[in-house]
Amino acid sequence: MAIDSKSGMCFRLHKLFNAMPRFGWNNINDIGFNDGIYIFFESGETYHGMDRIVRVGTHTGNGNLCKRLKSHYRDGGSSIFRTNIARAILGKESVSHPYLSVLKKQVYKRKSVLGYDHEFNNELERRVSEYMREHFSFTCFSVVTSQERKRLEEGVIATLNRSPSFIAGSEWLGKHSTKYKIAQSGMWLEQGLNSAPLSESECLDIEVGCKH
Repeated sequence: MAIDSKSGMCFRLHKLFNAMPRFGWNNINDIGFNDGIYIFFESGETYHGMDRIVRVGTHTGNGNLCKRLKSHYRDGGSSIFRTNIARAILGKESVSHPYLSVLKKQVYKRKSVLGYDHEFNNELERRVSEYMREHFSFTCFSVVTSQERKRLEEGVIATLNRSPSFIAGSEWLGKHSTKYKIAQSGMWLEQGLNSAPLSESECLDIEVGCKH
């Protein structure tokens, strides 16, 4: 396995975010700000002895951080994160599972898709929520403007993706994803992987902001 220097940005980000307050599905309201970027960790995933980052995200609109986070954990939440978990759960059972075609549609359009099964869909939603509540925790940091949130989100994602030792564990659920970029990147996302990584000044800004 390739080993990154412990002065590299990927290591610095993991060290920083691992040291910050951690939240779960049941204490989202304890976050002390309304706009920012969130960093998800998943049980069993490690990086240099720390919890490995598995998703980086933010929100659209001002003041919607907590609302967005709740949508990830809630049955029927309009979250691509949830859809990607559902795909991996089904993909683990069968790479040609018939319900994968239904998941190609956005949540609010699925009822009109051939093959939609109300009972099966509700059970799948329950399984996704259960998995997320049992396996995911997150931290977050405040970023006020939408433009800066978008830039730092994609910068963190690209920085992680470029690190040679940022590798998913052999049992990571995402390896069963039908989405190639997810299975290969080790993160529950497809956007931002090849964006410009963080500059040194951007990384320093994040470190300073997270420590205040």
